[in-house]
Amino acid sequence: MILCLTFFLSCSKGGRAAHTQIHLHDRHGLSYELVKDYARRQGPVTLVLLDYHHDIGPDYEGVNSANWAGRLIEEGSVKKLIWLSGKKLLLPNRNSRMAWLERSLANTYPENAEKIRKALELVDWYDLQKLRLEGPFVISLDFDLFTKDPGEVPETFVDELADWIQKQKPELVTLAFSAAYQPEPQKAWTWLKRFTDDWRRGAEWFLESGSFGEKLETLDEAAARERWKENPGKYEGAEYSLYAGAYLWQKAPQDFVEAILKKKINGANEEALQTISLWKDESLTGLKKKFSLEKMRLLADRAESAMPACFEGKAFAPPEQNLKRPEATYGIAVRFRNAEEDRGCLSLYEGIAEKDILQAVDFCAQEALVDPRYAEIRPEEVGTLFTNISLFDKWEKIENPLDFEPGLHSLILEDESGEKTLLQASIALERNYTREDFLARLSNKAGLGFDGWKKNALHFYRARTITYTDYDSISS
Repeated sequence: MILCLTFFLSCSKGGRAAHTQIHLHDRHGLSYELVKDYARRQGPVTLVLLDYHHDIGPDYEGVNSANWAGRLIEEGSVKKLIWLSGKKLLLPNRNSRMAWLERSLANTYPENAEKIRKALELVDWYDLQKLRLEGPFVISLDFDLFTKDPGEVPETFVDELADWIQKQKPELVTLAFSAAYQPEPQKAWTWLKRFTDDWRRGAEWFLESGSFGEKLETLDEAAARERWKENPGKYEGAEYSLYAGAYLWQKAPQDFVEAILKKKINGANEEALQTISLWKDESLTGLKKKFSLEKMRLLADRAESAMPACFEGKAFAPPEQNLKRPEATYGIAVRFRNAEEDRGCLSLYEGIAEKDILQAVDFCAQEALVDPRYAEIRPEEVGTLFTNISLFDKWEKIENPLDFEPGLHSLILEDESGEKTLLQASIALERNYTREDFLARLSNKAGLGFDGWKKNALHFYRARTITYTDYDSISS
């Protein structure tokens, strides 16, 4: 992942920027290079860190979201760090925050630890408003701040900070969404959209995105992934969800997407550029409007209602597939799985007219119950299953097998004999696959081994895919 570090600050006569640059990213560690580059141009800076965490970790090799701020102090890029760790910090809270910092400094070289102590000032919201920022400074906000000590109404604190930041007229602002620290996805996305809407001052907006298949960065992130896995209905819901890296932005709620696009946001790395292109994809937007979240939910309900009917002996006929005019039709897949594994799936990947989709769902559900790759689904396990619906748009041939976006595109691999194998986009999302991971699973499913996708004689096709998973157990 390569960050775009070039600054496009248009300076006014006095050397001050006419506008602010705002950099939005999913990991706070991505602020490191931005602040370092700014300090290289402006000299050592004051960093105003609006963050529950101090981001001053031990002197381990490398820079990550747990140590980036401390590393900037050690290197001399940051001369002063003003750390706001809550809206109102009474003395016990202040003492506990500083004790927390000292525990981190215990594993830091003594000279670096002392440098950090001298540079850091802990404040709360009331202290911060009294400060006058002088010299070059950067403001960095982590949205985990609104999960700890944000006052009675976190939304009010969002508004207050957005207003305060704008009044400081900073040249550089970084915003970290930090999904790993968000216990309520809907609230988190609401806060981010609210801040976006609150920003009225002229600014250039940039997105830095993590990768597809983003690897674990900290122990806190590992713990968050476990929480998401244990409660997917809360953290991976269709409307408000939390994922790692680029998948977070790919599945952003539509109201936030519309708000951030109004800011004319720019992509600062490859994944961000792909995400913004996806947000602007009119074909995908049209598909989502035609098959809204409510319609996809109804399709999942239909698949679930077909299951008891099948157990009672009802048989569903396959729908007619019009393969001569695939551009006027869709594909559909029904997949049942539990918390550990898939239990059955059937895909009719093209040729289904819109009027026949319900019939197709009935038939796919019926066949998924007896998918020969798995033991047949038993009536008593129905209440433990999740239902996944995937709807495929038209298929496009791609010359480069890596020319697809994981989580958005389903892929078909066609081998030398003309045999086709499908892997649904939702698999990448659920398992946090990279492109290479997804292709490896696809080619292994086709019987070609994990490296089989690299053969020259194969053909690949991609299709935009809308996916919905009903994470509530059917019996609930």
